[in-house]
Amino acid sequence: MGFWKKLFGLAKAGSESSASPPETVSPREYLWREMEAALKAVPTVTEVTRLPDDYGLRFLKNGEAVQMYLDNLFAETREVSPDERAQQIGRFLSAFAGESRDKLSWKEARKRLLPVVRSATFGLMAPPGESRPRPMVGRRTIPFLRELLVLDLPDATMYVQHDHLKEWGVSEAKAFKAAFANLDRIHASGVELQEENPSPLWSVDSNDTYEASRLLHPGFLASFTARVNGRPIAIIPTRSTLVIAGDGDPALLKRLCTLAEREHEASTRGISPALYTVDDAGHVVPYRLAGNDEFAQLVRRGHLRLAMGEYATQKQLLEAQHAAEDVDVFVASFGVLVREQDNRPISWSSWSKDVDTLLPVTDVVAIQAGEEDFFMVAYLDVERIASRYLSFMPELWPPRYRTIAWPSNAVLNELRAAQVDLAAYADD
Repeated sequence: MGFWKKLFGLAKAGSESSASPPETVSPREYLWREMEAALKAVPTVTEVTRLPDDYGLRFLKNGEAVQMYLDNLFAETREVSPDERAQQIGRFLSAFAGESRDKLSWKEARKRLLPVVRSATFGLMAPPGESRPRPMVGRRTIPFLRELLVLDLPDATMYVQHDHLKEWGVSEAKAFKAAFANLDRIHASGVELQEENPSPLWSVDSNDTYEASRLLHPGFLASFTARVNGRPIAIIPTRSTLVIAGDGDPALLKRLCTLAEREHEASTRGISPALYTVDDAGHVVPYRLAGNDEFAQLVRRGHLRLAMGEYATQKQLLEAQHAAEDVDVFVASFGVLVREQDNRPISWSSWSKDVDTLLPVTDVVAIQAGEEDFFMVAYLDVERIASRYLSFMPELWPPRYRTIAWPSNAVLNELRAAQVDLAAYADD
């Protein structure tokens, strides 16, 4: 009888029969339960809860909120002996729950810092008993994504908090500079040509869990300009997936769209189902494709799936925060409709009269002036015509605007004059 079968209840060791069949527990679930029990046994740890959107745990250590992610630990311990597995789990726990074992000086920390790319709302759930999250050190450079900093420890990966910077006595800029210096030393490792014909297809297979981070390296994606067919494009559906090709081959472009969507959907560690490229300055930007053909719609769908998921998570977090703090403001949904004539996805949100609203940035806005009186206006026109009634909320990412008043009749008439027919809508 194999160790894993005994351990996970696939068969009952030492007994030929049982009054009731044993519970079948998946290996991932078993590790989750094991880590929950281990943390609850640590005297300095309280309020152990599961992360709702990731494979990990949240707990308070001496009153401070900590998040623990278990994907790497699961992969590293699944096929080892019981003794080695116990040792690895012990080291992992010590890195998170041990007494001051995660305290590093700046001299030590700067050698272990690395930048990682995550979705915009990653890690923004409030700690137990609090209404607001304790944000990680991060910055916004790519729409719907964030650059975060981690400490690459021998037995764990730890996200850098602002308290770390205070302890080290360094600024965010200095910490990011150190992290990118470390990324510079590893960014070229693991790059492999997977296919040469009919068009080159590259991937990063470094097995260091920082594959997607290469996309953040200045000049990395731009360096493929002469190595692919057309403009370089990349996908990062998961943390360990980075695939690069060119947009000169429509069949390969379609494959990348399909792969990005499929892998992102299947992963508990997903980042983005969208495609990315570089601008004229070499900066990573979302890849856009004009027109209404099949390829343009596939590209749009990837970006809108990312936006819809991030705005939905943000809405949930904001509503919980508002309920805890007794704030009365409507958090508008980010909706997507698909145009029947060409399958073009179009994002929309609604702004209703006399409703204090947090508006997401969408293709169009449904202006609801009365029960039977509503019309669609392109978001850019809403900003242009009614900017005095909108207040940008700089603390929110993805971005939102708060409606601070209902437009005057004159401005409402301007908005009516700018209304769009969705059957003819285009933003190219």
